[in-house]
Amino acid sequence: MANTKDIEQLMREANEITAAARQALDAADEFYRDQGLDPEKVRSVLAGQLDDKGQAEAKTRFEQDMAEVERDAAEEAARASFAAPQRSGAARKPRQMV
Repeated sequence: MANTKDIEQLMREANEITAAARQALDAADEFYRDQGLDPEKVRSVLAGQLDDKGQAEAKTRFEQDMAEVERDAAEEAARASFAAPQRSGAARKPRQMV
């Protein structure tokens, strides 16, 4: 049961982080609009300024992050599998009723 709470806690934290990221993106879009700019055009211009080296570096960092996430998930799954109670394979003898 403790592992379930750990996983639920991780999910809550992940949801909080993604919500914070969405809020940051929305705030950036609002800033661009306040400045009289179209957020989509700003993104396309900024994406065009990123050269091949920068894109390769960003892709490498992303892949490293994803590998770390996969590794953490595998470790957590291993911990959960060891923490699960072992089921006995033998059938129980019926109790004598008095």
